[in-house]
Amino acid sequence: MYNSEKKRSGTIMSKCILILLMAALSVMTLTGCYFFPKEEEELAPPIKVPANITYETVEVTRGTIENVIRVTGNFVSVSQKNVYFVKSDRLKGIYVSSGQQVKKGDLLAELDTESLMNEIKLQEIALERSQILYEEAKANYEIVGGSRTSLDLAELDLESNRVKLENLKSQLQKARLVSPIDGTVVYVASVKEGDYVNAYQTIVRVADPTKLQLRYSGDRSTSFRIGMDVAVEINNETYDAEIVMTPYEAPDDADEEAKKSVQIEVYGLPGEIRMGQPASILLTLERKENVIVIPKLLVNTFANRKFVNVLNDGVREERDIEVGIQTSTEVEVVKGLQEGELLIVK
Repeated sequence: MYNSEKKRSGTIMSKCILILLMAALSVMTLTGCYFFPKEEEELAPPIKVPANITYETVEVTRGTIENVIRVTGNFVSVSQKNVYFVKSDRLKGIYVSSGQQVKKGDLLAELDTESLMNEIKLQEIALERSQILYEEAKANYEIVGGSRTSLDLAELDLESNRVKLENLKSQLQKARLVSPIDGTVVYVASVKEGDYVNAYQTIVRVADPTKLQLRYSGDRSTSFRIGMDVAVEINNETYDAEIVMTPYEAPDDADEEAKKSVQIEVYGLPGEIRMGQPASILLTLERKENVIVIPKLLVNTFANRKFVNVLNDGVREERDIEVGIQTSTEVEVVKGLQEGELLIVK
């Protein structure tokens, strides 16, 4: 009986301990839940409203477009004379230098004429002898009735020696080069005393500095045609000008430089212009008025396609175009745009 009581008492004790443990656990659970942060509700993402897109634009307008090339030429004399010998021989000397001013008749150069001078002296003696013989034959014929044949032969001999002397003096004259005009020496051949020079080889070139034209001989010379619009700029002043010769109009007998050059007559030139002075030449290749012209930087190119960005009712639109005249900064639009439309710059 004692054991039964003891057992029942132990069972009750165990139940009490279990109840106390469960109560403690419940309190701890409630306390822990109290200290945990309360979970926040997720917020819906905000609705993004697209910003208004603004474009920088330029209005399509009409205007004038010109395709102009600018090159540089130099003033040259249009009255130039090449001086040369008509026979081949050795050179005695050249007596002028490039840039030197000369007068008409001034000695420029001469060939070695020592042997020719000796021939002239001998021929002068022969002419004088024949003159004496002719006078003697004439006196004999007129005074003492001499032979007419002797007089005729003496006269023929005299005439023959006179012709020979004139021929030698002509050769001497041709061995000396004199200036045909007043002007400036612009070329002297690179030959020296004792060198052999050929007939018709240009030895000196003399130019008249008062008759000037502008010459251009660069790689754009084939772009020039007679009748094209051209202007000339000198010291920030613009002068009217006219194309008077191109390589296409150069005569067959022109020198090689002339055959590849453009000659331009400039009107109203100031008096201080000198040979060799440079000037800018403005040649208008194409010109159109009252056409649609837009900045070239607004034209986009992809393969063979050209297009621009147009603002149409606030919306960007790609527009294909056809172009005409083009310069370094502008483009003529022949199809695809209307005056007053807005082009998007950026």
